[in-house]
Amino acid sequence: MKHNISITMDQKLFRELENIRGREKRSTFIEHLIVLGLKNYRNKNGELYAFNSRKSVVTVMPPLSLNETKLK
Repeated sequence: MKHNISITMDQKLFRELENIRGREKRSTFIEHLIVLGLKNYRNKNGELYAFNSRKSVVTVMPPLSLNETKLK
């Protein structure tokens, strides 16, 4: 099951995404970039760890630095 989320982003970032994605659906492309980013983040910062709560698995990640989230 997929979840629907809403995000806001800088206009320059939006235009860059639009120019790169071509004919691929925007949501599919952004999901792909998030997967790539999480893999890269794991490689740089070690493995994520998960624990079971009452009804779901919760994954805990260290917070991102604001400097890491900005495009260069």
